[in-house]
Amino acid sequence: MTLQDILSEDLSEEKVKFLVKQGFNEMASSAQQVDSGRSKTLGQAKSLLEFYDLVDQAIEMHEDRAGVPEQYKVNFTQEEPDFSSETETITFSLSKREPGCFSQGAPFQGQVRNLRAMLREVVDDPENPGYRQLITGYWYENIVQFTCWAKTNKKANSRARWFEDLMEEYAWWFTMQGVSRVIYWGQEADLVAVVNENKWYGRPINFFVKTEKLRVFQEKKMEEILLKLAVHRY
Repeated sequence: MTLQDILSEDLSEEKVKFLVKQGFNEMASSAQQVDSGRSKTLGQAKSLLEFYDLVDQAIEMHEDRAGVPEQYKVNFTQEEPDFSSETETITFSLSKREPGCFSQGAPFQGQVRNLRAMLREVVDDPENPGYRQLITGYWYENIVQFTCWAKTNKKANSRARWFEDLMEEYAWWFTMQGVSRVIYWGQEADLVAVVNENKWYGRPINFFVKTEKLRVFQEKKMEEILLKLAVHRY
């Protein structure tokens, strides 16, 4: 039955409750079942955008611990670097993103890809007694490029090695925070950018990052949406 068919009926509140419960059960049963022994990050999984925030936090914690003065702290941004600035900059961008694998194999090489939602769990909704919530997840495999920019080749090389060391040092922390895997993926050819006679040198470094996006479906919210749709048809 389509949504249009449903809304063409005279829906009582009880009928809406029944339809939502039925739809909720169908969503749960159609979600891909995964062996509980397979890795997952239920309860703390981080998306790609949240991973960027974690890297920013790691840089800040590292520099604070080292006592770096505010005016000398590296600028971490997804925007184009301000080439008139005196502050070294690390930019980040996404080079590749694919549905993740949960079978054995190297990154991007697994035979079983996450092409549909995987069931995480069905639990009682803590916000709405008497209702349930469904949690599903999608794995993603990403290549993220971080480019270290400085005003001399020597400083750019130094900053690149500094960043590699930082990512290695905080690898355990990323895992603890809910990022499945962070792996050094190599460094690309050196860059040189000239803007208004300001020359900056870049060192692009790639990392493989496996993330998970969780979706939470609340039975109560589904019911509220269907009731509003039924009312608005008039």
